[in-house]
Amino acid sequence: MDAPSLDSLRQEIDAIDTELHGLIRRRAEVVGHISATKPAGGLALRPGREAQVLRKRLATHEGGFPSGAVYRMWREMMSAFTLIQTPGLKIAICRPDDQPGYWDLARDHFGCQIPFVAHDTPAGVLSAVRAGPTTLGIVPAPLETDASPWWPLLAGKDTTLPTVVARLPFLAMPNARARGISAFVLARIDAEPSGSDRALLSVEAKNGLSRDRIAAALAKAGLPAFTSALDQVVAGVHHYLVEVPGVIADDDTRLRDLEAALGLEKGCAAAIGAYAVPIDAKP
Repeated sequence: MDAPSLDSLRQEIDAIDTELHGLIRRRAEVVGHISATKPAGGLALRPGREAQVLRKRLATHEGGFPSGAVYRMWREMMSAFTLIQTPGLKIAICRPDDQPGYWDLARDHFGCQIPFVAHDTPAGVLSAVRAGPTTLGIVPAPLETDASPWWPLLAGKDTTLPTVVARLPFLAMPNARARGISAFVLARIDAEPSGSDRALLSVEAKNGLSRDRIAAALAKAGLPAFTSALDQVVAGVHHYLVEVPGVIADDDTRLRDLEAALGLEKGCAAAIGAYAVPIDAKP
């Protein structure tokens, strides 16, 4: 059998492109039907669902087409459809002049359609998210060396306070300015499970707590063992950021049991969000 001609191969590619474009339009129609069933004015974001879809796409991907390109294609589609359902959507990013990589990290995840607004500090990002229910926030992942940690501020009861709903990068991309950094996504929605998650707990204590004591209290309260525990002191008060497997709601009664096990006052332990565990690209 003769090998197909170059012209016939190009015609086949054209036909595939037409089919792909038709499927994208069809997907947009389905998204429109879904949007019509939801109340107007809300934030159409499903971080847990998105993580599930991306894991499935990358787990089943084969061939020479790069896994990272598959990820970027689906991320671009997901973000565009989110924008269609949330016309006022924008993203507030903590992007100090000396740390431009967070902008790239956000673009890798949210694509090029959603408007970005830069802020010098996490506090500026938090204010922007609190002021706009359709604004997402990108803040640097916490470090024990942070002079002004942002995450203890999420432990309050004000309805404008956001929660952590994702961690970036979900899939590391070959972007030089974004390498080696990590960020959290803030939104005024509840975190949702993806099947492999980490919940974030904020614990406030007047006196320091050892990690052994925190571990014992988690076990006594029936909570999972922590995967990490970060300690920061603000105005003489210790704040602990504790990560545990799963997704935990702020009204979970085990948080009250945790406070009792640690000898703390009610309200000193709070769930401030969760994120889908990042994945690695296939070789």
